[in-house]
Amino acid sequence: MISEEQIYYHFLSSRDAIQDLERKMIKVSTPKTFNDPFELMPYLRYSTGKKIKRYKDFRKIFFDDYGLLCFSKTWKEPLLWSHYADRHKGIAIGFQISGYKILHVKYRRDPKRRQIELTNNSKTNEESFRELAKIKYIKWEYEAESRVLLKLKDCTKIDGDYFAQFGSNLQVKEIRLGDEFEYDENSAEYIFKISTDAGADIPISCRLQREGYQIVKDGRRSNIFEKIKNDRG
Repeated sequence: MISEEQIYYHFLSSRDAIQDLERKMIKVSTPKTFNDPFELMPYLRYSTGKKIKRYKDFRKIFFDDYGLLCFSKTWKEPLLWSHYADRHKGIAIGFQISGYKILHVKYRRDPKRRQIELTNNSKTNEESFRELAKIKYIKWEYEAESRVLLKLKDCTKIDGDYFAQFGSNLQVKEIRLGDEFEYDENSAEYIFKISTDAGADIPISCRLQREGYQIVKDGRRSNIFEKIKNDRG
C-alpha cells in the first residue's frame, strides 16, 4: 500500500465539481476525454505497418480495461484554473491518495517521442504503457501532473462515463474556489455542506496574487465559510 501526505488537486467547472461532491465520486478520464492528442502515443516511425497495428490493437485493449485519474501537485498555477476550471469560475478538489500507485509525470524535452517495443506478452506490453503514462511533452510542464491508473471494472459507470468513489483511497482534504467563482449567502451554505460532507474542512476562496502571477488564498472571501462553521458550532 502506498500513502503520501501530498495533496493532489483536480480542477473542474463549478457544475461538474458540485456534481462530483454530491455523488462523492470523481470522473475517470478515458481516450475520448484526453486533451493531449499525443497521450500514450510512442514513437511510431516503424519500417512496417505491422508494428503500428500491434500498437493500435494493444492501445485499444489497454483502454478497454483502464482509465486515468489526473491531478496536479499545485493549485497556485493560473493556467490550470484557466484551462480546467472554467476560466477561474470553477473549483479545485484536493485529495490525499492512499493505496494506489501514483504515476508522477516527467516532461520530455526531446522532440522525438519515446520508443517502445511491443511483444506477444501482454504483461510486458502493459508495463510499457504504464511507462508511457508517465511521459508528456515539455509544454505541459505547468500542469505538474500526477496520475492514477484505474481498472474500469472497479469503477461506477453512469451514462457512459466512469467514476471512482471517494473513500479511504481518495480522501477529500481541500475545496478551493476560483477567483471568479460566484456565490451568495445561500449558495455558500450549500457549498459548505457538500464540501464538509465530502471530508474537507471548509471551502477556501482564491484570488489573483496582487504582486505576482500566482493564485493565492482570499482570506476576506473565505471568512464567510469560517462564519458558517462557527455558527454551526
